[in-house]
Amino acid sequence: MTRSLGLFTAVHLAANAAILSGAYVWLGIGETRALTLAESLFVAVLLVLAVSVTYGATFAFFGLGEREEVLPAWKSAARNLLPLASAAVVIALAYWILTLWQDYSSQPAFKIASFLTVTFRTPIAPGSVGKVLDGLLWAVRWAALPVVFVPMLASIATRGWKGFSSAARGAGLWWLWCATPVLLLGALWAPLAILAWKPHVGGFAMQMVSFTIRAVIAYLIFGAAWLALAFTASAGTPRLTQPSTVATP
Repeated sequence: MTRSLGLFTAVHLAANAAILSGAYVWLGIGETRALTLAESLFVAVLLVLAVSVTYGATFAFFGLGEREEVLPAWKSAARNLLPLASAAVVIALAYWILTLWQDYSSQPAFKIASFLTVTFRTPIAPGSVGKVLDGLLWAVRWAALPVVFVPMLASIATRGWKGFSSAARGAGLWWLWCATPVLLLGALWAPLAILAWKPHVGGFAMQMVSFTIRAVIAYLIFGAAWLALAFTASAGTPRLTQPSTVATP
């Protein structure tokens, strides 16, 4: 297991590096002509498929139980590529709707503040209501939706379309509600915070050394947090991705 995990981690980090390189190339493709627009769309589709397989393989690796090996995990993710990509589209749509709500939330905040002011005859600032709504939005974004989607992705990686039925399987597990936001913040927020940190160093050479060190540390933290999240969702206790079975005599 330890040897397989080390090999899988190395392959996963290399695949991530390839995806980041592909994303950098995609950002540089112009969209001024029909041909370049088609090229941009083609590369974008390839990136979505690559991300689906790469991250689906992490769930499959930990979800295969006693058969935790590198090649079977990637084969399982590739075999379930279409449902994984479909799930990725659903997740992107859900977070896009949250972004729209965040832009719109100032209007309901004002109406709620007005209603509370009239009801309790005490001035309620719309900004205070807005902070409460922002807190709820944060909880939905970093806790509620991930608790639904992460176990679902883990199950899809090994069970295909049937894995969509696991969407609510983790909702009743308190430890998943605690672990998922922490690991997601470790995988996304912490690396970005490290990259954004600018220590005071003199000279261009030292600045490049500082950036390189911070980039490596951020990348390793991202990889470790994501693998921990995949393990938690795929092979935690109790295991979330495998259907319950009853032994028969």
